[in-house]
Amino acid sequence: MAFKDLSEDQFREILSTNLTPSATIKTPELLFGREKALKQIDRALSSQGRQVFIFGDRGVGKTSVALTTANILQSANAAPIYVVCSQNDAFGDVIKAIGNSVVHIDSRIEKRGNTASGGGSFAGFGLNYKGGDKPQAVIEAPTSLNAALDIIRYVLSKRKGKIIIVIDEMERISESIQRDKFAEFIKNIPELEERVKFIFCGIATTINALIGAHPSAGRILEPIHLERLHHNYLWDIIRNVADKVGVKVEWDALVRIGQISDGFPHYVHLVGESMLWSAYDDPDPVTQIKSTHFKAGIKGAIERAESVLRLQYEKATMKTKNTEDYEEALWSMADKTSDRRQLSEVYEQSYKRIMFRRHKRTELTREKFNQRLLALRKDGHGGVLVGYGSGWFGFRENILRGYVRLRAENSGVELGKDHAMAS
Repeated sequence: MAFKDLSEDQFREILSTNLTPSATIKTPELLFGREKALKQIDRALSSQGRQVFIFGDRGVGKTSVALTTANILQSANAAPIYVVCSQNDAFGDVIKAIGNSVVHIDSRIEKRGNTASGGGSFAGFGLNYKGGDKPQAVIEAPTSLNAALDIIRYVLSKRKGKIIIVIDEMERISESIQRDKFAEFIKNIPELEERVKFIFCGIATTINALIGAHPSAGRILEPIHLERLHHNYLWDIIRNVADKVGVKVEWDALVRIGQISDGFPHYVHLVGESMLWSAYDDPDPVTQIKSTHFKAGIKGAIERAESVLRLQYEKATMKTKNTEDYEEALWSMADKTSDRRQLSEVYEQSYKRIMFRRHKRTELTREKFNQRLLALRKDGHGGVLVGYGSGWFGFRENILRGYVRLRAENSGVELGKDHAMAS
Protein backbone atom coordinates (compact mmCIF):
# COMPACT_ATOMS: atom_id res chain seq x y z
CA MET A 1 0.00 0.00 0.00
CA ALA A 2 1.73 3.16 -1.26
CA PHE A 3 -0.51 5.70 0.51
CA LYS A 4 -0.03 5.88 4.26
CA ASP A 5 -3.09 5.28 6.45
CA LEU A 6 -5.35 4.62 3.45
CA SER A 7 -6.92 1.19 2.88
CA GLU A 8 -7.72 -0.05 -0.60
CA ASP A 9 -11.44 0.28 0.09
CA GLN A 10 -10.95 3.90 1.16
CA PHE A 11 -8.82 4.57 -1.93
CA ARG A 12 -11.41 3.02 -4.22
CA GLU A 13 -14.14 5.12 -2.65
CA ILE A 14 -12.16 8.34 -3.13
CA LEU A 15 -11.46 7.54 -6.80
CA SER A 16 -15.00 6.42 -7.64
CA THR A 17 -16.45 9.52 -6.00
CA ASN A 18 -14.08 12.10 -7.52
CA LEU A 19 -12.89 10.67 -10.86
CA THR A 20 -15.74 9.57 -13.12
CA PRO A 21 -14.52 9.05 -16.71
CA SER A 22 -17.56 6.92 -17.56
CA ALA A 23 -20.26 8.49 -15.39
CA THR A 24 -22.20 11.73 -15.45
CA ILE A 25 -21.53 14.24 -12.68
CA LYS A 26 -24.71 15.25 -10.85
CA THR A 27 -23.45 17.38 -7.95
CA PRO A 28 -21.94 20.89 -8.13
CA GLU A 29 -18.93 20.18 -5.89
CA LEU A 30 -17.45 17.91 -8.58
CA LEU A 31 -18.41 20.11 -11.52
CA PHE A 32 -15.31 22.28 -11.74
CA GLY A 33 -15.39 25.45 -13.82
CA ARG A 34 -19.12 25.45 -14.56
CA GLU A 35 -20.34 27.91 -11.91
CA LYS A 36 -21.17 30.56 -14.50
CA ALA A 37 -23.22 28.12 -16.60
CA LEU A 38 -25.09 26.82 -13.53
CA LYS A 39 -25.96 30.37 -12.48
CA GLN A 40 -27.11 31.31 -15.99
CA ILE A 41 -29.34 28.22 -16.20
CA ASP A 42 -30.79 28.83 -12.75
CA ARG A 43 -31.68 32.43 -13.59
CA ALA A 44 -33.10 31.52 -17.00
CA LEU A 45 -35.39 28.87 -15.53
CA SER A 46 -36.66 31.34 -12.93
CA SER A 47 -37.99 33.50 -15.77
CA GLN A 48 -41.59 32.77 -16.77
CA GLY A 49 -41.85 30.68 -19.93
CA ARG A 50 -38.06 30.47 -20.36
CA GLN A 51 -36.43 27.10 -21.09
CA VAL A 52 -32.74 26.17 -21.61
CA PHE A 53 -30.77 24.70 -24.49
CA ILE A 54 -27.20 23.55 -23.71
CA PHE A 55 -25.02 22.96 -26.77
CA GLY A 56 -21.36 22.47 -27.61
CA ASP A 57 -18.77 19.85 -28.53
CA ARG A 58 -19.17 16.20 -27.64
CA GLY A 59 -17.47 15.49 -24.33
CA VAL A 60 -17.50 19.00 -22.78
CA GLY A 61 -19.93 17.94 -20.04
CA LYS A 62 -23.33 19.09 -21.29
CA THR A 63 -25.17 16.22 -19.60
CA SER A 64 -23.32 16.76 -16.33
CA VAL A 65 -24.25 20.45 -16.30
CA ALA A 66 -27.87 19.67 -17.19
CA LEU A 67 -28.33 16.95 -14.56
CA THR A 68 -26.48 18.89 -11.87
CA THR A 69 -28.81 21.85 -12.43
CA ALA A 70 -31.83 19.57 -12.59
CA ASN A 71 -30.95 17.93 -9.27
CA ILE A 72 -30.52 21.34 -7.63
CA LEU A 73 -33.83 22.75 -8.91
CA GLN A 74 -36.02 19.64 -8.91
CA SER A 75 -38.44 19.27 -6.01
CA ALA A 76 -37.20 16.81 -3.42
CA ASN A 77 -40.18 14.46 -3.75
CA ALA A 78 -38.88 12.95 -7.03
CA ALA A 79 -35.85 12.79 -9.32
CA PRO A 80 -35.59 14.89 -12.50
CA ILE A 81 -36.99 13.31 -15.66
CA TYR A 82 -34.17 12.37 -18.02
CA VAL A 83 -34.82 11.26 -21.61
CA VAL A 84 -32.10 10.52 -24.16
CA CYS A 85 -32.80 10.64 -27.90
CA SER A 86 -31.70 7.79 -30.14
CA GLN A 87 -30.91 7.74 -33.84
CA ASN A 88 -34.30 6.37 -34.87
CA ASP A 89 -36.43 8.39 -32.44
CA ALA A 90 -39.18 10.67 -33.67
CA PHE A 91 -40.57 13.61 -31.71
CA GLY A 92 -43.48 11.46 -30.50
CA ASP A 93 -41.15 8.77 -29.13
CA VAL A 94 -39.36 11.32 -26.94
CA ILE A 95 -42.59 12.79 -25.56
CA LYS A 96 -43.91 9.27 -24.93
CA ALA A 97 -40.76 8.51 -22.89
CA ILE A 98 -41.42 11.60 -20.76
CA GLY A 99 -44.94 10.36 -20.09
CA ASN A 100 -43.70 6.87 -19.26
CA SER A 101 -41.49 8.30 -16.53
CA VAL A 102 -44.55 8.59 -14.27
CA VAL A 103 -46.03 5.19 -15.17
CA HIS A 104 -44.80 2.33 -12.99
CA ILE A 105 -42.26 0.21 -14.82
CA ASP A 106 -44.27 -2.98 -14.18
CA SER A 107 -47.09 -1.54 -16.28
CA ARG A 108 -44.66 -0.80 -19.12
CA ILE A 109 -42.51 -3.95 -19.12
CA GLU A 110 -44.50 -6.93 -17.84
CA LYS A 111 -46.77 -8.76 -20.26
CA ARG A 112 -50.38 -8.95 -19.15
CA GLY A 113 -52.06 -12.30 -18.75
CA ASN A 114 -55.17 -13.44 -20.60
CA THR A 115 -57.55 -12.41 -17.83
CA ALA A 116 -60.84 -10.59 -18.17
CA SER A 117 -60.05 -7.01 -18.97
CA GLY A 118 -61.47 -3.78 -20.24
CA GLY A 119 -60.17 -0.49 -21.45
CA GLY A 120 -60.67 2.83 -23.08
CA SER A 121 -58.71 5.81 -24.28
CA PHE A 122 -58.59 9.53 -23.64
CA ALA A 123 -56.25 12.34 -24.81
CA GLY A 124 -53.67 9.99 -26.28
CA PHE A 125 -53.66 7.50 -23.36
CA GLY A 126 -54.85 3.92 -23.24
CA LEU A 127 -56.47 2.89 -19.94
CA ASN A 128 -56.10 -0.87 -19.51
CA TYR A 129 -57.17 -2.91 -16.51
CA LYS A 130 -57.75 -6.49 -15.40
CA GLY A 131 -60.61 -7.58 -13.23
CA GLY A 132 -60.15 -6.14 -9.74
CA ASP A 133 -57.19 -3.97 -10.81
CA LYS A 134 -57.00 -0.22 -10.90
CA PRO A 135 -56.72 1.22 -14.42
CA GLN A 136 -53.13 1.66 -15.59
CA ALA A 137 -52.17 4.33 -18.12
CA VAL A 138 -50.33 3.19 -21.21
CA ILE A 139 -48.76 6.16 -22.94
CA GLU A 140 -48.92 6.22 -26.73
CA ALA A 141 -46.69 8.33 -28.94
CA PRO A 142 -48.59 11.57 -29.62
CA THR A 143 -49.63 12.26 -33.20
CA SER A 144 -50.36 15.95 -32.70
CA LEU A 145 -49.03 18.94 -30.77
CA ASN A 146 -52.07 18.97 -28.49
CA ALA A 147 -51.61 15.29 -27.65
CA ALA A 148 -47.94 15.97 -26.82
CA LEU A 149 -48.90 18.83 -24.50
CA ASP A 150 -51.51 16.59 -22.87
CA ILE A 151 -48.80 14.06 -22.00
CA ILE A 152 -46.85 16.78 -20.18
CA ARG A 153 -50.07 17.80 -18.39
CA TYR A 154 -50.49 14.16 -17.37
CA VAL A 155 -46.96 14.18 -15.91
CA LEU A 156 -47.85 17.37 -14.02
CA SER A 157 -50.95 15.69 -12.61
CA LYS A 158 -48.83 12.85 -11.23
CA ARG A 159 -46.10 14.94 -9.59
CA LYS A 160 -46.06 17.73 -7.07
CA GLY A 161 -43.70 20.68 -6.97
CA LYS A 162 -41.19 21.76 -9.58
CA ILE A 163 -40.44 19.30 -12.40
CA ILE A 164 -37.24 19.49 -14.46
CA ILE A 165 -37.23 17.51 -17.72
CA VAL A 166 -33.87 16.96 -19.44
CA ILE A 167 -33.96 15.91 -23.11
CA ASP A 168 -30.43 14.86 -24.12
CA GLU A 169 -28.57 14.13 -27.37
CA MET A 170 -30.91 16.18 -29.54
CA GLU A 171 -28.42 15.97 -32.42
CA ARG A 172 -29.64 12.41 -33.01
CA ILE A 173 -32.98 13.75 -34.24
CA SER A 174 -31.77 14.12 -37.80
CA GLU A 175 -34.95 14.53 -39.86
CA SER A 176 -35.96 18.13 -40.42
CA ILE A 177 -39.66 17.33 -40.01
CA GLN A 178 -38.98 15.95 -36.52
CA ARG A 179 -36.89 18.98 -35.58
CA ASP A 180 -39.78 21.16 -36.76
CA LYS A 181 -42.11 19.29 -34.39
CA PHE A 182 -39.73 19.93 -31.50
CA ALA A 183 -39.58 23.61 -32.40
CA GLU A 184 -43.38 23.83 -32.46
CA PHE A 185 -43.56 22.04 -29.12
CA ILE A 186 -40.95 24.36 -27.56
CA LYS A 187 -42.88 27.39 -28.76
CA ASN A 188 -45.93 26.14 -26.83
CA ILE A 189 -44.23 25.11 -23.56
CA PRO A 190 -45.27 28.42 -21.91
CA GLU A 191 -48.89 27.24 -22.27
CA LEU A 192 -48.13 24.59 -19.64
CA GLU A 193 -47.86 25.12 -15.89
CA GLU A 194 -44.85 27.20 -14.91
CA ARG A 195 -43.61 24.53 -12.50
CA VAL A 196 -42.40 22.34 -15.38
CA LYS A 197 -39.13 23.36 -17.01
CA PHE A 198 -37.13 21.84 -19.87
CA ILE A 199 -33.39 21.57 -20.41
CA PHE A 200 -32.44 20.45 -23.93
CA CYS A 201 -28.90 19.27 -24.77
CA GLY A 202 -27.14 18.56 -28.04
CA ILE A 203 -23.86 18.54 -29.94
CA ALA A 204 -23.75 21.63 -32.15
CA THR A 205 -22.07 24.98 -32.70
CA THR A 206 -25.44 26.79 -32.81
CA ILE A 207 -29.00 26.08 -31.66
CA ASN A 208 -30.20 26.41 -35.26
CA ALA A 209 -28.21 23.30 -36.15
CA LEU A 210 -30.41 21.32 -33.77
CA ILE A 211 -33.92 22.76 -34.13
CA GLY A 212 -33.62 24.83 -37.30
CA ALA A 213 -34.28 28.53 -37.72
CA HIS A 214 -37.54 28.91 -35.82
CA PRO A 215 -37.66 32.43 -34.31
CA SER A 216 -40.64 31.67 -32.05
CA ALA A 217 -38.86 28.69 -30.45
CA GLY A 218 -35.68 30.74 -30.19
CA ARG A 219 -37.45 33.35 -28.07
CA ILE A 220 -38.39 30.64 -25.56
CA LEU A 221 -34.88 29.19 -25.23
CA GLU A 222 -31.90 30.46 -23.26
CA PRO A 223 -28.84 29.32 -25.27
CA ILE A 224 -25.98 27.99 -23.13
CA HIS A 225 -22.88 27.40 -25.22
CA LEU A 226 -20.70 25.11 -23.13
CA GLU A 227 -17.09 25.59 -24.13
CA ARG A 228 -14.11 23.41 -23.29
CA LEU A 229 -12.83 23.79 -19.74
CA HIS A 230 -10.13 26.33 -18.94
CA HIS A 231 -6.86 24.68 -17.88
CA ASN A 232 -7.14 25.94 -14.26
CA TYR A 233 -10.24 23.82 -13.72
CA LEU A 234 -8.65 20.77 -15.32
CA TRP A 235 -5.85 21.07 -12.78
CA ASP A 236 -8.40 21.42 -9.96
CA ILE A 237 -9.92 18.04 -10.86
CA ILE A 238 -6.54 16.37 -10.25
CA ARG A 239 -5.62 18.48 -7.23
CA ASN A 240 -8.94 17.74 -5.55
CA VAL A 241 -8.51 13.96 -5.58
CA ALA A 242 -4.73 14.10 -4.96
CA ASP A 243 -5.33 16.09 -1.77
CA LYS A 244 -7.83 13.50 -0.60
CA VAL A 245 -5.34 10.62 -0.96
CA GLY A 246 -2.46 12.67 0.45
CA VAL A 247 -0.20 12.84 -2.59
CA LYS A 248 1.35 15.79 -4.39
CA VAL A 249 1.23 16.22 -8.18
CA GLU A 250 4.09 18.30 -9.57
CA TRP A 251 3.37 21.43 -11.58
CA ASP A 252 4.84 19.99 -14.80
CA ALA A 253 2.55 16.94 -14.62
CA LEU A 254 -0.50 19.13 -14.00
CA VAL A 255 0.36 21.32 -16.97
CA ARG A 256 0.89 18.33 -19.26
CA ILE A 257 -2.41 16.72 -18.21
CA GLY A 258 -4.18 20.01 -18.93
CA GLN A 259 -2.47 20.40 -22.30
CA ILE A 260 -3.13 16.83 -23.39
CA SER A 261 -6.78 16.97 -22.31
CA ASP A 262 -7.46 19.98 -24.57
CA GLY A 263 -10.25 21.26 -22.34
CA PHE A 264 -12.15 17.95 -22.18
CA PRO A 265 -12.56 16.75 -18.57
CA HIS A 266 -13.06 13.16 -19.73
CA TYR A 267 -9.32 12.83 -20.43
CA VAL A 268 -8.36 14.35 -17.08
CA HIS A 269 -10.52 11.78 -15.30
CA LEU A 270 -9.01 8.95 -17.37
CA VAL A 271 -5.37 10.00 -16.88
CA GLY A 272 -5.88 10.86 -13.22
CA GLU A 273 -7.53 7.54 -12.36
CA SER A 274 -4.85 5.42 -14.08
CA MET A 275 -2.04 7.60 -12.71
CA LEU A 276 -3.23 7.30 -9.11
CA TRP A 277 -3.75 3.55 -9.39
CA SER A 278 -0.18 3.27 -10.64
CA ALA A 279 0.98 5.27 -7.60
CA TYR A 280 -1.13 3.08 -5.29
CA ASP A 281 0.47 -0.07 -6.75
CA ASP A 282 3.98 1.31 -6.18
CA PRO A 283 5.86 -1.01 -3.75
CA ASP A 284 7.33 2.03 -2.00
CA PRO A 285 5.44 4.72 -0.06
CA VAL A 286 4.35 7.55 -2.39
CA THR A 287 3.94 11.16 -1.32
CA GLN A 288 4.53 12.65 -4.78
CA ILE A 289 3.54 11.50 -8.27
CA LYS A 290 6.57 10.35 -10.26
CA SER A 291 7.15 10.34 -14.00
CA THR A 292 6.54 6.58 -14.04
CA HIS A 293 3.08 7.14 -12.56
CA PHE A 294 2.35 9.89 -15.10
CA LYS A 295 3.40 7.65 -18.00
CA ALA A 296 1.24 4.84 -16.64
CA GLY A 297 -1.64 7.32 -16.51
CA ILE A 298 -1.17 8.15 -20.20
CA LYS A 299 -0.99 4.49 -21.18
CA GLY A 300 -4.02 3.60 -19.06
CA ALA A 301 -6.03 6.47 -20.53
CA ILE A 302 -5.29 5.23 -24.06
CA GLU A 303 -6.37 1.70 -23.16
CA ARG A 304 -9.57 2.83 -21.44
CA ALA A 305 -10.61 5.74 -23.64
CA GLU A 306 -13.94 5.66 -25.43
CA SER A 307 -13.77 2.87 -28.00
CA VAL A 308 -15.14 5.05 -30.81
CA LEU A 309 -12.17 7.43 -30.42
CA ARG A 310 -9.71 4.56 -30.59
CA LEU A 311 -11.43 3.17 -33.69
CA GLN A 312 -11.43 6.61 -35.37
CA TYR A 313 -7.72 7.01 -34.72
CA GLU A 314 -6.88 3.55 -36.01
CA LYS A 315 -9.02 3.90 -39.13
CA ALA A 316 -7.34 7.23 -39.85
CA THR A 317 -3.76 6.03 -39.41
CA MET A 318 -3.36 2.25 -39.48
CA LYS A 319 -2.66 1.44 -43.12
CA THR A 320 -0.67 -1.20 -45.01
CA LYS A 321 1.96 1.44 -45.63
CA ASN A 322 2.58 5.03 -44.56
CA THR A 323 1.00 4.46 -41.14
CA GLU A 324 3.61 6.64 -39.43
CA ASP A 325 3.11 9.37 -42.06
CA TYR A 326 -0.58 9.55 -41.19
CA GLU A 327 0.09 9.48 -37.46
CA GLU A 328 2.57 12.33 -37.73
CA ALA A 329 0.18 14.34 -39.89
CA LEU A 330 -2.63 13.81 -37.38
CA TRP A 331 -0.30 14.69 -34.49
CA SER A 332 0.61 17.89 -36.30
CA MET A 333 -3.05 18.88 -36.59
CA ALA A 334 -3.53 18.22 -32.84
CA ASP A 335 -0.52 20.28 -31.78
CA LYS A 336 -2.43 23.57 -31.37
CA THR A 337 -5.70 24.40 -29.66
CA SER A 338 -7.15 26.28 -32.67
CA ASP A 339 -10.22 24.60 -34.16
CA ARG A 340 -9.15 25.62 -37.67
CA ARG A 341 -5.55 25.65 -38.85
CA GLN A 342 -3.91 26.69 -42.11
CA LEU A 343 -1.83 24.07 -43.94
CA SER A 344 1.35 26.15 -44.08
CA GLU A 345 1.19 26.84 -40.34
CA VAL A 346 0.57 23.15 -39.52
CA TYR A 347 3.52 22.13 -41.67
CA GLU A 348 6.01 24.79 -40.59
CA GLN A 349 5.20 25.16 -36.91
CA SER A 350 4.02 21.69 -35.90
CA TYR A 351 5.09 19.03 -38.37
CA LYS A 352 8.71 20.18 -38.60
CA ARG A 353 9.01 20.38 -34.81
CA ILE A 354 7.57 16.87 -34.44
CA MET A 355 9.89 15.44 -37.08
CA PHE A 356 12.88 17.05 -35.38
CA ARG A 357 12.08 14.78 -32.44
CA ARG A 358 11.57 11.74 -34.69
CA HIS A 359 15.23 11.20 -35.44
CA LYS A 360 14.85 8.00 -37.46
CA ARG A 361 12.04 9.31 -39.64
CA THR A 362 12.37 11.14 -42.96
CA GLU A 363 10.49 14.42 -43.19
CA LEU A 364 7.82 14.64 -45.90
CA THR A 365 7.85 17.39 -48.47
CA ARG A 366 5.11 20.01 -48.16
CA GLU A 367 3.34 18.44 -51.16
CA LYS A 368 3.40 14.93 -49.64
CA PHE A 369 2.27 16.26 -46.27
CA ASN A 370 -0.64 18.04 -47.97
CA GLN A 371 -1.64 14.74 -49.57
CA ARG A 372 -1.71 13.04 -46.16
CA LEU A 373 -3.97 15.73 -44.69
CA LEU A 374 -6.29 15.58 -47.69
CA ALA A 375 -6.50 11.79 -47.30
CA LEU A 376 -7.51 12.18 -43.64
CA ARG A 377 -10.66 13.95 -44.88
CA LYS A 378 -11.77 10.87 -46.85
CA ASP A 379 -14.02 8.02 -45.74
CA GLY A 380 -11.18 5.52 -46.10
CA HIS A 381 -9.45 7.33 -43.24
CA GLY A 382 -12.61 7.84 -41.23
CA GLY A 383 -13.09 11.44 -42.38
CA VAL A 384 -11.50 12.60 -39.11
CA LEU A 385 -10.55 15.96 -40.63
CA VAL A 386 -12.67 18.49 -42.48
CA GLY A 387 -11.57 21.15 -44.96
CA TYR A 388 -12.67 24.78 -44.88
CA GLY A 389 -11.22 25.89 -48.22
CA SER A 390 -7.98 27.69 -49.10
CA GLY A 391 -5.85 25.19 -47.19
CA TRP A 392 -7.69 25.35 -43.84
CA PHE A 393 -8.27 22.14 -41.88
CA GLY A 394 -9.91 21.12 -38.61
CA PHE A 395 -11.02 18.04 -36.69
CA ARG A 396 -14.50 16.80 -37.48
CA GLU A 397 -14.97 16.25 -33.73
CA ASN A 398 -12.75 18.27 -31.43
CA ILE A 399 -12.79 15.61 -28.72
CA LEU A 400 -10.61 13.42 -30.97
CA ARG A 401 -7.76 15.95 -30.65
CA GLY A 402 -7.29 15.00 -26.99
CA TYR A 403 -7.04 11.31 -27.87
CA VAL A 404 -4.49 12.11 -30.59
CA ARG A 405 -2.45 13.98 -27.98
CA LEU A 406 -2.55 10.95 -25.69
CA ARG A 407 -1.21 8.70 -28.46
CA ALA A 408 1.55 11.16 -29.33
CA GLU A 409 2.54 11.56 -25.66
CA ASN A 410 2.78 7.79 -25.34
CA SER A 411 5.22 7.85 -28.30
CA GLY A 412 7.37 10.54 -26.69
CA VAL A 413 5.99 13.52 -28.65
CA GLU A 414 4.53 16.39 -26.63
CA LEU A 415 1.63 18.25 -28.21
CA GLY A 416 -0.55 21.14 -27.14
CA LYS A 417 2.21 23.16 -25.52
CA ASP A 418 0.62 26.41 -26.73
CA HIS A 419 -2.03 25.83 -24.03
CA ALA A 420 -1.87 28.70 -21.50
CA MET A 421 0.36 27.96 -18.54
CA ALA A 422 -0.58 30.60 -15.98
CA SER A 423 -3.43 30.47 -13.49
